Amino acid sequence: DDLGDYDTDFAVRAAEAGVLLAYVYTGPWSWMNIGAVRIADAVVDAILEKYRLSDVPVVVSGGSMGGLGALIYAASSRHAITACAAACPCCDALDRYDAADEFRKTFVSAVAGYDCPTLTDALKTISPMHRLDDMPHIPYFIANCCEDEVFPDAQLEDYVARLREKGHDLQYVRMKGMKHGQFTQDGLQKLREFQLQWFR
Repeated sequence: DDLGDYDTDFAVRAAEAGVLLAYVYTGPWSWMNIGAVRIADAVVDAILEKYRLSDVPVVVSGGSMGGLGALIYAASSRHAITACAAACPCCDALDRYDAADEFRKTFVSAVAGYDCPTLTDALKTISPMHRLDDMPHIPYFIANCCEDEVFPDAQLEDYVARLREKGHDLQYVRMKGMKHGQFTQDGLQKLREFQLQWFR
């Protein structure tokens, strides 16, 4: 059988550390909207019930749209999130709205059912930059691709600075020369260590 993401070096390391690794698919281009948060919460519920777990670390992570998803889920989940890791995340749906055709279409689709006065108000709910006051005080790991052509380096720098101003515990890694979604070996190693440290 093709195990996909569960058949990787990281998945093996996670298993050896006693980590139950779950890749939660909440639908294409969901941008961690309300429905995606509910799906992710339901998956966590099912895992906790199936394995009769309680008081276990729940660490969320993702890259790009998934990086936004990890941050928004940490702010929105009804579960107590232990830590959050985001790589080259989208920080501001409002700013990126006109950056690409698929962004306009999928941002609108993600929040079309929201009961908000304007599209701007709805997009703020899925924008980490506009949810700073909702971010829990947990450890964060953020990796920045310095040559990111999709989500600008300066925007992520601003977001990180604002998180720090609010007193958040934040490990920040700038990966020089990397374009969107690329990792330096050091950056990837630091991400993996961050993800696994809560289970030792």
